Amino acid sequence: MLTYNPEFVENAEYAYAVARIRALETRFIGPSGLGALAASGVDRFAAQFSDIAGIDGADLGTRRGAETALRALDDRFTEDYLLVVSLLSGDLPKRLVSLKYDYELLKLIVKEHYGAGFAVPRHLARRSRFSPETLREMLEKKKALETGPRMQDVYTALCARGASSKRISGREIEHRCDSAYYGELFEILGEMKNEYFTGYFIREVDAKNVLGTLRLKLLGGERGEVGARLLPYGAIDAGYFEEIPDLTLEGFAQRIVFSPLSSVLQKVDRTASEEEQVSELERLIDEDKVDYLHESIFVTFGVEPVLAYLFLKEVELKSLRTILVTKHAGLAESEIKRYVRGAYV
Repeated sequence: MLTYNPEFVENAEYAYAVARIRALETRFIGPSGLGALAASGVDRFAAQFSDIAGIDGADLGTRRGAETALRALDDRFTEDYLLVVSLLSGDLPKRLVSLKYDYELLKLIVKEHYGAGFAVPRHLARRSRFSPETLREMLEKKKALETGPRMQDVYTALCARGASSKRISGREIEHRCDSAYYGELFEILGEMKNEYFTGYFIREVDAKNVLGTLRLKLLGGERGEVGARLLPYGAIDAGYFEEIPDLTLEGFAQRIVFSPLSSVLQKVDRTASEEEQVSELERLIDEDKVDYLHESIFVTFGVEPVLAYLFLKEVELKSLRTILVTKHAGLAESEIKRYVRGAYV
């Protein structure tokens, strides 16, 4: 929960930025809009999508039309992202938001090293601090001052692994890069001394660990595999996750009553199948994230409303993409609403 901090409230540097954000917040697509899109019939969906999402819905019934609309959604979010970056004061907040895309680019570069196809999405190239060519060259020349030591170390370690053995999975690349990302992220948060966003990202790590462990359980994974898949820097110790294979979601919720995720877990439908429960939990976690981010309204002038706006727009993007893809696939309204974030908030 966001606590009162005079340093943030009286930070006049963000007066203009917050004013811009407050004006932009009126353009959020609320629960009623998302619900209307999810419930829209085939004959009305294209027109409603154009009206509510503000994206040309022409030819949404075709694969090409749907792909064009998805690119347009990504492009619009990128414009929001670039606007937010322009409003941020200081290098640390800018790095905080760009870091995720830097590491997503790193993943592609490492996978290319192992012979995987390498096509950088347009939105990723625009949001990262580096171009693919520049980042690859800096990593190969070990320019850790430019890339950051954590990024250099994980690149070197993964590529050195390949020199002795070609047996490295995409999952391991993802996990090693994600672990390095959160390590660097929490270093930045430590320098910023911002309790609100530190709490936000701790919850994010815990949520990823819960969902990852539950998916492993669904796949019949061994208890010994749990620890190798956990991300560091969360508030829930590894020992709790090792108990998940033997517990229901309700039982696990009772074990982690110290965590905000406990109350989220208790909302999951106990009568649903395990697979359905995981799907519902993923949605509930995102909606809990939305609730948390909305607390930034209590900051008058500060970085909180600016970054919260960007993270909320990202949730909105995910919901619009989900609706568009599931509608194109012909899923029923009841199925679509299971996956849409924000329709129930």
